[in-house]
Amino acid sequence: MSATFYTSMAATASRLLKKFGMTITIKRTTGGSISPVTGAVVAGSTATYTPQGLVQRYRDEQIDGTRILSSDRLVIVDNTVEPLTTDKITLSSQDWSIIDVKESKPSTIGIVYFIQARR
Repeated sequence: MSATFYTSMAATASRLLKKFGMTITIKRTTGGSISPVTGAVVAGSTATYTPQGLVQRYRDEQIDGTRILSSDRLVIVDNTVEPLTTDKITLSSQDWSIIDVKESKPSTIGIVYFIQARR
């Protein structure tokens, strides 16, 4: 299939996530370090991204108590930003850690990202 087809699929996914989902906040901190003199953590700068997304619980058969906990959430976001496991995601005014990210990318164009979030 052509790149035009996958670009169209990504646009459709984004439109549906906007219609039926909500704005998700992803925070990425870069440039943090540890001061060699004091040993204190020096804060970096934080960038905020707001893709459209949808939050849902994992199905009971997916929860194994080790890799996926009952409190974990599956967050599906559009392809406007690639989430990293070092990012934080804000859900219901609480910061959640990103445990895993999977991408639906049938060609060179990503459609959506599936994020495993844990509080």
